[in-house]
Amino acid sequence: MKWMGRLHELGGAATTLQLRNAGATRETLAEAVNAGVVVRPRRGVYALATLAGPPRAAVAAGARLSCVTACRSYGIWAGTDPRVHVVIPPNGRRRPDGFVCHWRAAEPGEQVWRVSLADCLRTVGHCADEETAVAAFDTALSAGLLSSFELADIMRSAPRAVRARAARARTGSESGVESLVRQRLEARGHHVQQQVHVSGVGRVDMLVDGELYLEVDGYAFHGDAGAFERDRRRDTRLAADGHRRLRVSARSVLTEWPVVAHSIERVLRPLHPQRTHSNGGTNPALPAVLLTDGAAASARRTQEET
Repeated sequence: MKWMGRLHELGGAATTLQLRNAGATRETLAEAVNAGVVVRPRRGVYALATLAGPPRAAVAAGARLSCVTACRSYGIWAGTDPRVHVVIPPNGRRRPDGFVCHWRAAEPGEQVWRVSLADCLRTVGHCADEETAVAAFDTALSAGLLSSFELADIMRSAPRAVRARAARARTGSESGVESLVRQRLEARGHHVQQQVHVSGVGRVDMLVDGELYLEVDGYAFHGDAGAFERDRRRDTRLAADGHRRLRVSARSVLTEWPVVAHSIERVLRPLHPQRTHSNGGTNPALPAVLLTDGAAASARRTQEET
């Protein structure tokens, strides 16, 4: 059925008109509902029975996923806010329970369960904190969802503060956590290059101050033995070639950033003995090459002692 394919293309929910334009009839829609393949979450809208979670709840409430929740649906960084953000028309009859509501008209878009990517990014630009907004922009660019020129065009009519945030975005962050590390190190006065190719190793997440190769492990770090071994081979090759290197976990970046920053700067300290960072201090050398969750605790104790 052509209309069923269209329903899938639209993300699992569509208006009656959209499905009628794709060939559905009153009878075929009724048959699909009776068969349990399709449901009617609200009047004038049909959805796949498999559509669940925030998308289905938003459709049922007459809303669309917006802001960081829409970011998550597009596969870009959404920060750590677990709440469901939706956009509700200004003439909405009531405030639905369980949502963070943005009362405004959604920009035109085909999907009835979430706002367009452009709408999503504009909303994140002024709703989320600056780090989260820039990380969302970074990961959207790195995922190839749009170009830097398209991002600038999207933000053309946005407030100046939002345009300034978008201007800080750049490609290279394959995860939101990598973007956070890049932003925070640059704020401390470091020069950061991303996705740097190293002969015999491949791409490394970052090169800090032209001296320290930095890798950021994701949430699924060491989820399989193969990944663990590949990481160790990369670390060994970097060490064999005389490169300074450090590996940090996403969790330590999110929960123990001062410890991570302290460790990075202690590795760099012998190379730049006169460097003073925006935190007002310098740190002694630390010959660390790995800062996973367990190592972070040890580094924290070292930081407290110094």
